[in-house]
Amino acid sequence: MNRRALLSSVGFLGASSLAGCLDRFPLSRSTTLGRLTVSNHDGDAGHSFGLRVVRDGEVVHESSHAVDRMEGDQIPGSVADCTWNPVAGRYVVSARVDEGDWNEFDLLKQVEKSPDCVVASVHYEPGPNTDQPVYVLVRADCDRYAGAVGYCRTNGSNNSERE
Repeated sequence: MNRRALLSSVGFLGASSLAGCLDRFPLSRSTTLGRLTVSNHDGDAGHSFGLRVVRDGEVVHESSHAVDRMEGDQIPGSVADCTWNPVAGRYVVSARVDEGDWNEFDLLKQVEKSPDCVVASVHYEPGPNTDQPVYVLVRADCDRYAGAVGYCRTNGSNNSERE
């Protein structure tokens, strides 16, 4: 076997052995943010929430939301207007409560693989048994929210209008 053929076959084997594995490397992953909400689980007080969306290192959304206190089992919340262009990228959502410290959440670290679209829900749940009072839940089922308030059209149209 000549050297060129050997190097070609080794290169092909190396590349094929990595097939399907690139999803494990964070830089190669992307998704689209289809909806962003915030909920207040505090039964004692309403709060002001700051939300920020960063896509691929660039701030694409900032908003503030006044959310009432929780009463009974009714959890109040607010939906961020879809002002970002819902295209694929690496999304980081940041949230803060009452002008406090920012809490950052890389959405792709919250889900397996790289779904085409995710919805993110920021929650504030203070209390003595809560290690992290601000947390985010990420779901990979954007279709469930199609037509809902704040849903971004993500069908490849690159249109940020709500459906």
